[in-house]
Amino acid sequence: MSAPSNNPLLQTSPFAKDAGQWIGRDPRDVPSEDWSNSSFLVGLAAIRAKCLDCAFNTKEIRKCVQTDCPLWPLRMGCVPKGYRKAAITAKTMHDASAGTSLSEEVEAEQNPSDEAENDVERAQ
Repeated sequence: MSAPSNNPLLQTSPFAKDAGQWIGRDPRDVPSEDWSNSSFLVGLAAIRAKCLDCAFNTKEIRKCVQTDCPLWPLRMGCVPKGYRKAAITAKTMHDASAGTSLSEEVEAEQNPSDEAENDVERAQ
């Protein structure tokens, strides 16, 4: 990766406690021209690349024991047999007990209270 000053995907932190360190920009705010030197991996290819980044070589990806990693079942670059059915079953059981929809869960993950917390931190 290029030096932080030349990387358009990084910015100086607006948070006082970070003391001017570099942080990643919010990807939702990055204009198309700033993506020009980036690799464009999506889906399983991106997961496989991240696993390679973590494990350092393909043999170690195959031997990975980090089963609590959310990427672990997809580390081989394909969806395992029975994985989709198990995920749907688990999701259905979760929804019935919790009474939440997928859209409500996604909304909860994008918690607007984080922005309020960030604003407080910026002000300090």
